[in-house]
Amino acid sequence: MKMNNIKLLDCSFRDGGYYNNWKFSYSQLNEYIQKISNSKIDVIEIGFRFFEKNKLFGPFAYSKENFLSKIKNLGNTKVAVMINSDDFFKSDEDHKYLFNKHFVHSSKSKISIIRFATRIEDVPKICNLLILAKSKRYKVFVNLMQINRVSNRNLIKCLKLLKKTRSVDVFYFADTFGSLIPKNVENICSIIKKNWNSEFGIHAHDNCGFALENSIKAINFGASWVDSTVQGMGRGAGNLSTESIVCELSRRGIKKFKPEFIYSLSQSFFLELKKKYQWGKSIYYHLAAINNIHPSYIQELLIDNRYNYDQIISILNQLKKTNSSSFNPNFLKNIISQKIDLKHTWNVKDFFLNKKIILLGQGSSLIDYKNKILKFIKINNCTVISLNINRFFNKREIDYYLASNEARILIDADEYKKINKELIFPVNLIKNLMNIKNIKKIKNFGLITDNAKIKSFDNYCILPNTLAIGYAIALLNASGAKDVYLAGFDGYLNDAALQVAMNNYLIALKKNFKKINLYSLTPSLYPLKNKNIEC
Repeated sequence: MKMNNIKLLDCSFRDGGYYNNWKFSYSQLNEYIQKISNSKIDVIEIGFRFFEKNKLFGPFAYSKENFLSKIKNLGNTKVAVMINSDDFFKSDEDHKYLFNKHFVHSSKSKISIIRFATRIEDVPKICNLLILAKSKRYKVFVNLMQINRVSNRNLIKCLKLLKKTRSVDVFYFADTFGSLIPKNVENICSIIKKNWNSEFGIHAHDNCGFALENSIKAINFGASWVDSTVQGMGRGAGNLSTESIVCELSRRGIKKFKPEFIYSLSQSFFLELKKKYQWGKSIYYHLAAINNIHPSYIQELLIDNRYNYDQIISILNQLKKTNSSSFNPNFLKNIISQKIDLKHTWNVKDFFLNKKIILLGQGSSLIDYKNKILKFIKINNCTVISLNINRFFNKREIDYYLASNEARILIDADEYKKINKELIFPVNLIKNLMNIKNIKKIKNFGLITDNAKIKSFDNYCILPNTLAIGYAIALLNASGAKDVYLAGFDGYLNDAALQVAMNNYLIALKKNFKKINLYSLTPSLYPLKNKNIEC
């Protein structure tokens, strides 16, 4: 491959959008367009074209024509958008109708290239869509995801099938998990060269630190297209950085690109975004890569600062035992299109009727107030429920253990096997993540997540998240409890955002479950009535 024939596709706004929900500002867009164009980058993939609306997503998730019409000063740089092939299969609408609904003829669009992201098993399903896109005079790219899980035989079948469509201009292979090493890339490229007579490219993730080396290896073995993002911005550990590839190509004597504009762009708002979202290589992404765990699981865990190093490693050890190569956007929830089996759930009606309940949290106030709490329990004949494993109270001092957050349950799974007390879990959330048959005495109270609902029923509840406090209060509301005392719910003194979020959640719980009287036995930053623990 002649190095001067190499073409770069920068997908910073598309892949980077996984961190900021595709909400880039107009000033950021203008600077990006200007400097990318000046750098002589061949193509920008400006965003996705999602079909379903999500109020949390910005305009680059949809890349609509009226929005793209505002883009100026592109020079010779072409514009691409990506479609997830899955989006067609999720819809009940006819695929051809859906495509025509979302794409005009290329002569009326700023878009020159449509790139289809697809898994190997879906390639036969999109062939007609590739032909349709080509009929509208777009350049058609196919981006085959999770290449590390594609056998040589299936890769050859895929290439032959795509050739028959006579519609694909460039074939890409994507190292979705970032687990490839250069030798793997050499083998993949050799197969493609033998079975593909058009251009091909590589989309490299940097989970294991091989993104640049793998991309150069692909170039040396015939690839003419390379993806990259400024500062490596992208899902999980991120991608090959545009700075690295233009620097390396310049070092090798390629004068086509002008790196100084990319270096400038790298140190502008992209640097601020990296400081904010902190993507990049880590041991977590490395472990995820070698165990075929989708990197978005790591991204979600790192965003949630409740988990420390040991806990994240514990979750990864559990995930590698399951099929976690596909990401569930609700994070570790296996309840998509799944209903609770009410025949096997626990009917809690009147179970805690008029009983006084103590919920034990994890706050350090339990150390100072433990003796007073135990005295209060004895005087008032309270039932004690520990939210998750408690490090301050002995097992004999606890009546029930309750947990609902999948990650938290995975962390403590081995501990639960040792506990000879009844455990309250939403089995519908965890049955595909762990072997619950090895855990005795589970009381199965179901949980469905819905961002807009807080409700409880005899057998299950509906909540906006899987936090144990909400699950516990929903269960107690359904079971007839009246007075509920919280101990060890200290609050987040050093994390204002989490404190506000929890305050709002507790207020919402109290508003929806008015039969419950909530008190705090220990000092708390939360909006709770304080109960004199001496009483």
